[in-house]
Amino acid sequence: MDETVEAGMSTSNLLSTTWRLWYSRAGMFFLIMGIPIAALGILSVIVVYVISPHAQVMPLREVYEKMGILQKLSVVVVFLASFGMQYHALAASAFATQEIWQGRSVSMWQAIRSVRRKQLRLFWMVMLVCMITGPLGLVAFPFLAFATAPGFPVAILENRPALAAIKRGNSLGKGRQGRIAVLVALWLGLGGAAVVGLVSILSLIETLYGRPWFLRPLPLVGLWFIMLIPQLYMIALTLNYLDQRKYKSGMGSASSNSVEG
Repeated sequence: MDETVEAGMSTSNLLSTTWRLWYSRAGMFFLIMGIPIAALGILSVIVVYVISPHAQVMPLREVYEKMGILQKLSVVVVFLASFGMQYHALAASAFATQEIWQGRSVSMWQAIRSVRRKQLRLFWMVMLVCMITGPLGLVAFPFLAFATAPGFPVAILENRPALAAIKRGNSLGKGRQGRIAVLVALWLGLGGAAVVGLVSILSLIETLYGRPWFLRPLPLVGLWFIMLIPQLYMIALTLNYLDQRKYKSGMGSASSNSVEG
């Protein structure tokens, strides 16, 4: 499936290749993102019925105020665990992308089992920075996402520490930062629009039909589809990394041959 041209893929070619690669194994990629959604559903049940049982009509703020310290700490642990599962799935998507791109077969479980904790450090670093900066993190996040984006496939596929992965990724993509800016803008724009759309649809359904039991899974189903957006983003970053690595390698070989000649 390697379609790299001599000067590397154009941005439009990268986007179309990202979609074709995802579509070629849509079932596998869809199920990979189903794992964090299933985990989120289980963790939500644990919070509502085990950690802090409460009436469904009680406002969340009132529920939070009535929690003890241990209950609040438990909710934080559950919150972090849900993010950890999302990061794991995104890293697995990057690994699967590499295997498909290089013409090797890969299953969902192979992709999931390939992920190690060290490969997720960059995800946690970005999350920690956003938490520390508080409200300012909303403003800084697009710039932080742009600065760290090339490092994610490096951290995952080369098993490098967070800062070393960022340095390596930026080195590979030097002179092509515009492509990364486009990918970040598409990810944030489409993700934000999808979230607003889901909230609007759920509000409309609740207004029309209330909250019948058979409609309760809709938020998780909607979130499952929304999670495909960051997955496509991760696939695009991975393809960009593989393309740049091959292109830089080709340049090095050409330079070496020129010197020898």
